[in-house]
Amino acid sequence: MSLETILQADLAQSGVSEATVQAILQALNGLRFGQVTVIVQDGRVMQIDRTDRFRLPAEPTRRG
Repeated sequence: MSLETILQADLAQSGVSEATVQAILQALNGLRFGQVTVIVQDGRVMQIDRTDRFRLPAEPTRRG
């Protein structure tokens, strides 16, 4: 079962609209490192924040 299927089923039970589900999935799409925060107020999704983190490759250690 995919994350999308689980998310849609869980959110549908709580009365979240399909547009909101799609917005959350869009925020998750392509995210490798980071976080997605869903802000809920009075039982309604008010805001979706996405924070991307980029991992830099390790540089060789200089000896000298």
